[in-house]
Amino acid sequence: MFAILTDHYNLTGAFARLSMVEAMRVQRNLDQVFTDLKLPSDALLNRMREEGLLKDAIAGVKKPHTDASESVIQSHLGQLFLDYHKLKATLAKLSLAEQVACKETFTIAAKALNLPSADLAAMMAQEGVSVEAMVPKDPQQERINAVRERLNQAASQHAQRVRDRLNSLVEEQQDPKDEVVDEGAQVVPLRRQQA
Repeated sequence: MFAILTDHYNLTGAFARLSMVEAMRVQRNLDQVFTDLKLPSDALLNRMREEGLLKDAIAGVKKPHTDASESVIQSHLGQLFLDYHKLKATLAKLSLAEQVACKETFTIAAKALNLPSADLAAMMAQEGVSVEAMVPKDPQQERINAVRERLNQAASQHAQRVRDRLNSLVEEQQDPKDEVVDEGAQVVPLRRQQA
């Protein structure tokens, strides 16, 4: 999969096919996925590269042999980049060096995306029109966010009930220093217990 994801020709072709709205969604997915995967900063990656710690993952990788036509590959790539969850799951399987190589390839190939011009983006920002508002929301992500919110509320309520119960038990419990213990009453002769 790494070889397909770093195939600049097919990536560029897949990105060029997308509409402006789809291109904005792909750009958003690319920005989000590398944030969520917690890749090191560019400064750290450059330092790792300088000291030879991060090997060039692209070296030695040949173009994948496949019977599928370029248009089929590009179509599947386009669908992959439009689906944030599939993109993240695919990239998460790769090593750090492969993820970095993919990010660099995606950055170059993203120039083929049909995004709004900088002037249009500036005018939209000036008038309060958000590019994010124009991009269709991902229904699967919306469902996941709703479930996550319900789980967080349930966990918070459960934790509060546990705290309340523990506090009530502490209040019910008497201080052991104040309690007088009759040690003789607790001792049972061994012979009598065996009988």
